[in-house]
Amino acid sequence: MLADRTFRFSLLLSALLPLGCATMKESDTSRTGIEQLLISSAADRALDKVDFRPVAHAKVFVETKFLDCVDKNYILVALHQRLLQNHCTLVEKAEESDVVLQIASGGVGTDRNELFLGVPEIPLAPPSPIMIPKLTVFSRTKAMGTAKLTVIAYDAKSKQPVINSGAAIARSDHKNWNVLGVGGTYTGSVPAELAAATGEIESIGAIPQSLAARSAAPPR
Repeated sequence: MLADRTFRFSLLLSALLPLGCATMKESDTSRTGIEQLLISSAADRALDKVDFRPVAHAKVFVETKFLDCVDKNYILVALHQRLLQNHCTLVEKAEESDVVLQIASGGVGTDRNELFLGVPEIPLAPPSPIMIPKLTVFSRTKAMGTAKLTVIAYDAKSKQPVINSGAAIARSDHKNWNVLGVGGTYTGSVPAELAAATGEIESIGAIPQSLAARSAAPPR
């Protein structure tokens, strides 16, 4: 009799609970696009903190042996991009350069933390196979990308310092919010970057900006 009442209670509770939203990590590649964007965005932000103007218009040799991290190639090309923006000439040998530039990584990677407020999934006493579903009042999943880069440059002949940036550290983030089981709201620097570049909004029920603009346009 008690087991029957417990079974009925669990069914009633299941019917009354709001629909939940499960987040799954899916990718057709070894790493998700969001994970890669977290790192590249953090690296861009760290490099943006370095002042490359002291080497403007110089012939620069970039020494890469101290850079040992994930997505090393992207960081190097992003560094080259900033040097070219300052009208530098990239050379392949140190003896051909005016300035030798070195870059090193102190930490490049991603982290994730989760915040949950509610009632966890509760199994009923054996032999019942029934589980009382998880009740989520509020949850937040936050993924973060971190990049700590050091850039130094010195005169190829005199060995005098030209750039000594110290450690440039920066972060990017991607947050997923759920309230009462209704989720799909994304915030953070990476969603903002995607929205600015593509017009796409990562949120359930959100209307893409391009579609909203067309809908708001007066009929011809």
